[in-house]
Amino acid sequence: MKKKIGTMLDEDLIFRAKQVAISQRQALSQLLENALRMYLESIEKKNKADRKEVSDTTRGAMNISPVALKAIMEEEGVYEA
Repeated sequence: MKKKIGTMLDEDLIFRAKQVAISQRQALSQLLENALRMYLESIEKKNKADRKEVSDTTRGAMNISPVALKAIMEEEGVYEA
């Protein structure tokens, strides 16, 4: 579902975007939507790459007390698939 928004952009940026949209025979809104989608995907990809897996940050071992480990292992559903 599409939703209309209002925003303020630099006049030169709008002009350049309109030129590109015309040269690619697409609506300005489609160009902006595609650009925003690509930007957000690149940010999400970067954030995902920046996150480390637990095994990477703990080097495969977690520092946990025997009491805490026993409590976790005794929780209901731990062994269920």
